[in-house]
Amino acid sequence: MKFSKYLPILLILLCNSISGQRLVKTMNSGWEFQLENSETPETVNIPHTWNAEDAFQENAEYFRGKGIYKKQMTVPAAWEEQSVFLKFEGANQVTKLFINDNLAGEHTGGYTAFVFEISEFLKFGYTNEIRIEVDNSHDLDIPPLEADFNFYGGIYRDLELIITGKSHFNFEGEAAGNLIVKTPEVSKDKAKINFSGSLIHSEDSELKLQIEISDPSGKKVSEYEKEVETEEFSVDFNLNDPALWSPEDPTLYGLSAKLIDTDSGEVVDTYSTKFGCRWFKADPEKGFILNGKPIKLIGANRHQDFENMGNAVPNSIHRKDYQMIKDMGANFIRTAHYPQDPEVYRLCDELGLLVWTEIPVINDVTDSEAYHQNSVNMLREQVLQLYNHPSIVFWGYMNEIFIRLVFTGDMSEADKKAKIETSVKLAEKLEAETKKLDSSRLSVMALHENELYNTSGIADIPDVIGWNLYFGWYTQGLENLGKFLDQQHEKYPERPILISEYGPGSDSRIQTNDPKPWDFSEAYQLKSHVSYLNQVIARTYMIGMAAWNFADFGSSGRQDSRSFINQKGLVNFKREPKDIYQYYKARLVDEDLVYIAGRNFENRIIKKSEPVKIKVFANSENVQLSVDGKKELTSDVIDNIAEFNLNLTEGDHRLKAVSGNAEHFRNITVQFRENLLDNIAASPLLINTGSHSDFIDEETGEIWISDQEYSRSFGYVGGETFQQSDNKFQGSASNIKLTTKEPLYQTMREGLDAYNINVPQGKYRISLLMTEPNRSASTKSIYNLGSDAKTTSEEARVFDIMINGKMVEKDLNLAAEYGILTAVELNYIVETKDNIEVQFKSSSGKPVLSGIRVEKL
Repeated sequence: MKFSKYLPILLILLCNSISGQRLVKTMNSGWEFQLENSETPETVNIPHTWNAEDAFQENAEYFRGKGIYKKQMTVPAAWEEQSVFLKFEGANQVTKLFINDNLAGEHTGGYTAFVFEISEFLKFGYTNEIRIEVDNSHDLDIPPLEADFNFYGGIYRDLELIITGKSHFNFEGEAAGNLIVKTPEVSKDKAKINFSGSLIHSEDSELKLQIEISDPSGKKVSEYEKEVETEEFSVDFNLNDPALWSPEDPTLYGLSAKLIDTDSGEVVDTYSTKFGCRWFKADPEKGFILNGKPIKLIGANRHQDFENMGNAVPNSIHRKDYQMIKDMGANFIRTAHYPQDPEVYRLCDELGLLVWTEIPVINDVTDSEAYHQNSVNMLREQVLQLYNHPSIVFWGYMNEIFIRLVFTGDMSEADKKAKIETSVKLAEKLEAETKKLDSSRLSVMALHENELYNTSGIADIPDVIGWNLYFGWYTQGLENLGKFLDQQHEKYPERPILISEYGPGSDSRIQTNDPKPWDFSEAYQLKSHVSYLNQVIARTYMIGMAAWNFADFGSSGRQDSRSFINQKGLVNFKREPKDIYQYYKARLVDEDLVYIAGRNFENRIIKKSEPVKIKVFANSENVQLSVDGKKELTSDVIDNIAEFNLNLTEGDHRLKAVSGNAEHFRNITVQFRENLLDNIAASPLLINTGSHSDFIDEETGEIWISDQEYSRSFGYVGGETFQQSDNKFQGSASNIKLTTKEPLYQTMREGLDAYNINVPQGKYRISLLMTEPNRSASTKSIYNLGSDAKTTSEEARVFDIMINGKMVEKDLNLAAEYGILTAVELNYIVETKDNIEVQFKSSSGKPVLSGIRVEKL
């Protein structure tokens, strides 16, 4: 007898068995998808974005427009007696749902959930077509208008099909099915709990509401049962000796509710949630107080995207991220700059991370009723959907809202005044709506370093102010952070403040022992974060600080050392920790910890007279370091860092660091600069010209060493390090086309006379790396007008190159021949007896050189 004979009977039984229960299933797999500008559909799974690749490509703007998802769904006939819903956890940014070509719902906003009931549009017992149109086009009436992150399009979070009885808890509306649990009164001895919501009551049945509350162990501690008389309900509970929620002990209570048909006893719908008991406040002198105790909030901001995925990331990556944040020792997270996946807040509840969550009103405001209303709607959805999470302590609603106004030079004074007025007006609306929905939490906005926020009065609107501060990066002087904070505290003593963003960019390919502002080295990132932590922790009035950012993230407008990526993360785009992540662990965790810094700096190329500098992160008073199992050194720990200067021979060495019960190992390889030319037959000489940092090529493992002045072996003669800004040591901050090795080309020596390399006799390939860094450089050629007469432009950079006296480039104009900000590599074969001299002679402007490679053939 075949199993298939009984399949129809089993399906009928299944449909009947769920007739009175809530069924929730994802609708993620097997969608036909097509962009409006494409002729060919493809099959995709949700979560999905169409911008995972094009947001990271040169010479192209990522697609912002409409994408269409289609799917056939067979609907059982038995569901006709049910209510059927589709729930979107997030789709960016305008979504329209069609069932069998009928418009079933429309939603505006890219970062909150929404639910549509589709029962009336379905053909029960038949196959139905679902069509979803999602549009992430720029719209002046929908925030965010612009920002330093990508606005990935698509249904990028889970899509759920939900089936309930005809009578059910309310799904549609701003709360997207969430029912509210409030804790209006909490102390060590007692907690008052209120559970409220609404329901849809079918006329065919009488209902009763049954509620149970369980403690963190799962034991039932309170219950309620009563016949439903109205569609709105509000029930109070009291808990004695409540277990308090905190980062150290994130205890959660459970609440479950059932709607029961009083005649049949059938459960027609269910709802469950978790909540926590805690109380808090922000004190302008004592900082943040949780459950009666001061706590310094230290953590990070976090964007939701991931390398090669955009923002269409699975819950497993959300879990990994937040576990890493907790493992770092953090107790605080800011979900910048938008509400994140529902899984995120559940994780923060369970892990014990205090949360600042915010809506994406960022950089600019449109003075229109539609923009203002969309902003209010987003705030209402955020609060009503996330209300029950005990981890959330801040509702945020603006970020750097005057930054575009400040940096737009051609804006008239009248336009500036109007922009300020509409921004303040919107802030007042958002503050009022926040307090209307939830007066128990703190409102907050983030400001950039500008006095306009104070003079406009906008900084007086929320409960707490967050300052986005980048001293030592965008603004000079790490030490100026404390001065700024003290000035603000003195001028506004009743205003609680924290640092909502800070930190420099860093590229794991760039390593140095001589960190400088804007060099994108891991060493400068460490220097900056140590300084900020020290200055904030020393000030008791500071609520805390959130590093920018937990992870590197996509930003199509970025032109840093990695194009299209903001690199201020403590970990990189694919979540590999940088040294700074390990430093935070040493600074914040309680158990014994030791870590030898330099995961990306294990190959050291130094002068014979220089020691190998090693930093060890630890949370003890001192660290013991042994080398090759023989030498043991001890160093005091200052600011959770022990420093060692090791006199090592060339070759491989094994380091072991011990701190308390913790130990850590690292292998390093030492080479002497003086011997590089002796070994050139085996390894080419690679020089990162014009830079004080080494550059590690991730593809080959090759190390382009920092530059040096000529003295016997190799080095530059004349010229100066190229810098577009006196305070930024990157050289050019622009994207270099036709390469992924931007740091090699962004730094350069300008106006040099020669580069000398004292190689042994032989045949060599010389590679010269260059780019034209000046965007206004002339692309015109220089024409001979007679004997030696030439016409030149002041903006033209034209020079000759000679190698050992032989002309190899005449009147080289990089801009004219290759393009501005384009990677150029020129290769030459040279035979020599004892030396290679590359000479540069200017016809107009200053010669430039970004890198030099010498390879023995």
